[in-house]
Amino acid sequence: MSRRPPTAIDQYEALATVVRLVRRGRARTRPELGAAALLGRTVISQRVEEAISLGLLEDADVAPSSGGRAPRRLRFRSEEGLVLSAVLGAAALDVAVTDLDARVLDHRHLEWPVAHGPERTFDFLDEYFAELLKAHDPAQLWAVVIGVPGPVEFATGRPSQPPIMPGWDGYDIRGRMQRRHGVPVWVDNDANLLALGEARSTGLDDDQHMIYVKAGTGIGAGVVSRGRVHRGSKGAAGDIGHARVLEDNSVMCRCGRTGCLEALAGGWALARDAVTAVHEGRSRYLADIHRATGEITPADIGRGVVAGDAWCLTAVARAAERIGSLMAALVNFYNPDCVVFGGGAVAGGDTFLRVADHTVRSRALPLAAADLTVRAAVTGDTGGVVGGAHLAVDMLLSADALAAWAPGGRPSAVEPDRLVAGV
Repeated sequence: MSRRPPTAIDQYEALATVVRLVRRGRARTRPELGAAALLGRTVISQRVEEAISLGLLEDADVAPSSGGRAPRRLRFRSEEGLVLSAVLGAAALDVAVTDLDARVLDHRHLEWPVAHGPERTFDFLDEYFAELLKAHDPAQLWAVVIGVPGPVEFATGRPSQPPIMPGWDGYDIRGRMQRRHGVPVWVDNDANLLALGEARSTGLDDDQHMIYVKAGTGIGAGVVSRGRVHRGSKGAAGDIGHARVLEDNSVMCRCGRTGCLEALAGGWALARDAVTAVHEGRSRYLADIHRATGEITPADIGRGVVAGDAWCLTAVARAAERIGSLMAALVNFYNPDCVVFGGGAVAGGDTFLRVADHTVRSRALPLAAADLTVRAAVTGDTGGVVGGAHLAVDMLLSADALAAWAPGGRPSAVEPDRLVAGV
């Protein structure tokens, strides 16, 4: 059977593969690219030259010889572009500018309640994005990524009935930011970006699977499978905070339903219960805080754990057991290589992680838990913005996006909607 002639799609698939392998450190020389991509020498040579002409790759140092002429290593030119990322939480947000390797060039962690609404929030973000770009060439901006603490319809970039984001439902985040910055904009759930940032920062192999659990004021999860975020058909995958785990109609969640995991184990729920504990005289530590400030925050409970307060220790352990119990069911269902816990719950000592680990292992099937790693996240405040940068660069260097912008030489050569749609 004769082989069909190569098409333009084949060309950009090969180009995307070559750039991805070099960018991810999977192959650094032309012979390594041929072996990893299963492509012939001529195709590799053509695609490498095309990537060099686009400013994506360059020849670097010489690799050790394995016999004969030593090959040149290739380097991904991460300095070619910039990405702006912002990840919003219930009460604070992170903003950063990164290069195309998701290296953070500048970062801010800022107190800002998401309940201020979209217009005030994006006016606030515009100010800090402009500040972050002062030290850089604005013409190098390739993309903007926004993470929000609620469900997002990924195809449109619009929040969908987010329980803790009044005024945000259906808001056109993508349109607002594309009009402001003139570059492609992607919007995702914050847990998905945290999961992708953690996976890439810790070198999760492309054949591995991870569930990242954000246990903070609210509870959510992101699933990374074979190097990509699994969002489901609409973008709702991973919203474990609103799984019903208690048949008790008296426990009301912020989403309006009852018995949700978040209403029992989320940081806001622990703070609610802490006020009751103070009134009942069950925590002198929290009573002193309440007397001084008039409120109790999830962070106060975390500090209470470190201080050894009995009520705080018991409350956090109970929350960890409830979250771990649901995660055991998901470990049986999904059989990941690792479960990673991030968010404020893991900042207050090792109580949460120790109880969650024990619960997952004791309730999951032995086969599913046999080689399972359960650990705390390592990326900290920058995990979400790093994940956002990886998301944008993955999208812009995909075969479909390259087919749209490579003929013009830069992503700015085409309308942002063309790069976002269908990618």
